[in-house]
Amino acid sequence: MKNQTLIQYFHWYYREDVKLWVRVAEEVPTFVDLGITGLWLPPAYKATSGDISVGYDPYDLFDLGEFNQKDCVATKYGTKDEYLNAISVLKANGIGTIADVVLNHKAGGDELEKIKVRKVNEQNRKEFISPVIEIEAWTKFTFPGRQGKYSTFIWDYRCFSGLDFAADLKEEGIFSIQNEFGEGWEDVPSKEHGNYDYLMFNDIESRNPAVRQELKEWGEWYYNTCGMDGFRMDAVKHISHKFLNEWIDHMRNTFNKDFFIVGENWVVDNVAYLQNYIEITEGRMKLFDSILHQNFYVAGKQGETFDLSKIFEGTLTQINPYLSITFVDNHDSQPLQALESFVESWFRPLAYTHLFFYVSRGCHVYSILIFMAVLIKTKTIMEMK
Repeated sequence: MKNQTLIQYFHWYYREDVKLWVRVAEEVPTFVDLGITGLWLPPAYKATSGDISVGYDPYDLFDLGEFNQKDCVATKYGTKDEYLNAISVLKANGIGTIADVVLNHKAGGDELEKIKVRKVNEQNRKEFISPVIEIEAWTKFTFPGRQGKYSTFIWDYRCFSGLDFAADLKEEGIFSIQNEFGEGWEDVPSKEHGNYDYLMFNDIESRNPAVRQELKEWGEWYYNTCGMDGFRMDAVKHISHKFLNEWIDHMRNTFNKDFFIVGENWVVDNVAYLQNYIEITEGRMKLFDSILHQNFYVAGKQGETFDLSKIFEGTLTQINPYLSITFVDNHDSQPLQALESFVESWFRPLAYTHLFFYVSRGCHVYSILIFMAVLIKTKTIMEMK
């Protein structure tokens, strides 16, 4: 098994004049020169905040910057043609593409629906704090700009398990949608807040077989259209692991391809949670070692009082190196984000040195080192600028 080096080629505050997909194609010679084997690219589909969105508020998974929706055609990163060209140029130079996939939620519905809900305690999502009430909510997605091209599926309230806003009441909160699939939440891996199925926006209801089928068909379309080499699965601890197992198996069996798949399960204090997730998904995906990242963050804060000989203790890399993906920072740990834990600049070279040393000793046979770059032209991939 060959060690690889991926680069996360985006970050939360990307604001350059050159669209990201264009920049990717231009910088391929530099990637080759640096020994980069794969690029993790951001969500490529149309989001509710249009051409200013980083992509984690997905609206239409079938719109890769092709249709006039959400007041734009191109996404923040460019057009569909530019995206496909970037992947093609990477592939021609032996560099893989990891596509970011957000299957937990949708945002920016097109029409209001009258639906029955119950409000829940935000700190204990299993506790209802209201009777069944009827509200109006933006739960119907018709994608008028796409007009049925690629898929005629209409998303409505039966496709979601919860939401955070009652439009007619102008009331925020967490509302559990009462539908035929259950009055409560899906069974998900995280038991934070009692049940952490609900994260944000309109939470996708994977107990609905029509939803599962639509997302499988989308996965087929996405691969047939773009030809990526793998997927980064967003927010997996908030999604039914049974559904993700089913989706991954469908993709691998349909295309007879061993896609590289890594899940984002942000845990910083208990490696048993990460190992348990690997067990319930039966090794179908690798996981980012967020605990090792947290150790780097703490080491940078504590300085000389931190015992570097213990930096790998209690990490996924230590107990399950074959399924652990190492990184120093990513977009979630950037300043001003909810999971802010940006590693101190002075410690970043030391953190990368530890990772390289660990790989060179053969301790991490299938290691992926994630670098987050802003200006790759500087050939500085060890720090944000």
